[in-house]
This record gives sequence, C-alpha cells and structure tokens, in this order.
Amino acid sequence: MRNYPLLVAAALLFAACSSPRYAYHFDHYDYNSGRKAHVPQLQRVEEAQPVSPLSLNESTLVASTEATPITLAEPALKAPVAGEAATNLSKRYKAMTKDEKREFRREIKSQVKAYVKAVKAGDKGAAEKAVQVMDNDLKLAIIFGAVGLTLTLFGGINEAFWVLGVISIVVGVVFLVKWLVRQ
Repeated sequence: MRNYPLLVAAALLFAACSSPRYAYHFDHYDYNSGRKAHVPQLQRVEEAQPVSPLSLNESTLVASTEATPITLAEPALKAPVAGEAATNLSKRYKAMTKDEKREFRREIKSQVKAYVKAVKAGDKGAAEKAVQVMDNDLKLAIIFGAVGLTLTLFGGINEAFWVLGVISIVVGVVFLVKWLVRQ
C-alpha cells in the first residue's frame, strides 16, 4: 500500500523527463544566436543624443517684454478613482427593481445609523467594526476552504478524511462564487 505513491511519483518523474521538450530543436542550430542584432544608423544617432531633463516643450515657452509674469493655466486634475466606483454603483442602482432599491436603502440606513451610534458613543473599535463587516458568505467560504484543506491533508491517514475534505472544498467554492456574484 505504501509503494503506490512512490510508484506513481516515479512514473510521473519518468514521463516528465522523457518528453521531447529539450530535444525538439536539437538538430537546428541558430548561427546568429551570439551576435548583436543589426541596428540602423538613425537609431544609433537617436540613442547617442539623450533628451535633457532640463529641456522644455516648445508649446510651454512664452516670451514677453512686459514686467508682469505670465502664468499658464494648470490642466485640470483627473477625477479620483472613487468617481468610477460611484458611477458603477449608480449604474447598478438604476438597474435594480423597486423592491431591491427599497431593501438597499434600508440596509444603507441601518449601516449608517450603526456607524453614527458607535462614533457618538466614542467607541472607535465598534465604529471600525461597523464599517468593516465581512460578508457571511465570504466567512463560510473561508471556513469551509480551511476545513477542506485540513481534511485533505489528513487524507493520507484515512480515505474518509480525503472525501470529506474534497466535499468541504466544493462547498467553500460554492459560497465563494455566491459571494463573488453579489459583488
């Protein structure tokens, strides 16, 4: 019974080492493998003249005889990444049905009330906990995944552990997919 894993490992090692991966192009030699690639003369000149970090773009230079300095308008800064998340949330909210919107508003109100209550009470731990609540499906996915991995590792002791471990991993993956779909 103990020789079966060793036999399987030896068969896999033998099959991996006997593949033609390394000998496939053995008879085709590339005679230019050690030489440098030919670079045209124009590219050599461009490489020889690096751009100075002090040089400015021609469109930014402004000449004037007046004593008052002229300042160019600064380009508008990009909107923060939160704007993209807000547009994504608004699109998802518009796609919801009336009942889903009502339930969503109730859930948001309850979470905001819990956060405000914790802040007013001065309990910073509860305030952070109200903001960073882990979803129930994600918790179950992590728990079932960890239990499944542990039971699968004990699979060498008894085959029942291996079967229970695989079942637990499958249940964990189901909860993970369920959580991902809702995100």
